Amino acid sequence: MSTSTVAIEKKKRGLFAGDNLFGYLMMTPAISVLLIFFAYPIFYEVSSSLTNKSVGQDGKWIGFANYAFLLKDPTFLKACLNTVIYVSITQMGKFILGLSVALLLQQKLRGRGLIRSLVLIPYAMPGFVAYLVWKLIYNPDVGALNIFLHQIGVLDQPISFVSDRTWAMPAVLLATIWKGFPFWTIMFLAALQSVPKELYEAAAVDGANAWHRFRHISLPGIRPIILVVFLLSTVNTINSFEAVWLLTGGGPADATLILPIFAYRSLSAFQIGQAAAAALILVPPVLIFVFFILRKMKKD
Repeated sequence: MSTSTVAIEKKKRGLFAGDNLFGYLMMTPAISVLLIFFAYPIFYEVSSSLTNKSVGQDGKWIGFANYAFLLKDPTFLKACLNTVIYVSITQMGKFILGLSVALLLQQKLRGRGLIRSLVLIPYAMPGFVAYLVWKLIYNPDVGALNIFLHQIGVLDQPISFVSDRTWAMPAVLLATIWKGFPFWTIMFLAALQSVPKELYEAAAVDGANAWHRFRHISLPGIRPIILVVFLLSTVNTINSFEAVWLLTGGGPADATLILPIFAYRSLSAFQIGQAAAAALILVPPVLIFVFFILRKMKKD
C-alpha cells in the first residue's frame, strides 16, 4: 500500500474523530433547523407541483402536466410578461432616483441630516400603510393626484388610476419605486462616502469636470454596492405581493397581474399543485440572475 493511500485512509478515519466529531455535533441543531424550515418546504413544494393535489385531496402523480398547462395558459404568460415589465421598470426607477438623491445628499447642504431622515420615511413605513395611502392618493373623488391635475388644467374629468387598464400599471410602478428607492439611496450614499476624497481632489487639479469625476471615480467606486443592491432588490421585487395586491389586486382585466398574484389566485382556488408549479417556475430565472450577478461581483 502506498504512502498516499495510507494518508487518505487516515484522513477518512479522522473525519468523525476527536475535534471533528465534536464540531459535527455542535452543527447538528443548525443543520436540523435548516432541514426542517428550508429543505422540507422545498421538497414539499416540488413534489406538490408534480401532482394534481388540491385542498382535501392528496392528488395523483401527473409529472410535468402542471408546468405544461401553465406554459400554454394565456393568463400565466401575461403574468410573466407583466412581471418582467414590473421588475425591470421598478429597478431602473429605483436606481436612477436612488443614485440621484444619494449624489445630492453627498453635497454640503443646509439641513442635510433632516433631508436624510425624510428620505427614509417611505422605506420605514409599513408596506400595507404606504400602498393604502397611495390608493387614497389615486382615488378619483378625493385623491390628491386627481385634485392637483384638475387644478392645473391637465384633467377635465377625474381618473380612477388603479381601475383603469391604461393607468393601473404606471400607478403601481410609481408607488413601488417611491417605497423602495430610499434603500438604494442609503446604500449608495454610504458607498460614495467610502470613496477616498483624495481621488476627487487629484481629478479636480487635473481639470476633470463633475461628469468625469462621477464617471471615472464615483461610479467605479460604488460598482460593487450597485451589484449587491441590484441583486437584493430585484429578488425581493420578483417575489413582491403587497404592492400590486393592495393597489389593484392584479386587475383591472389582469393588467397588473404578476406571478406571485397568479400563484395566490391558484392557491385560493385550492389548486395546490398548480400554485406550486407557478411559484417554482420563478426559480430557474432567479437562480440564473443570481449566478450572473455573483459572477460579476467576483470579477470586480
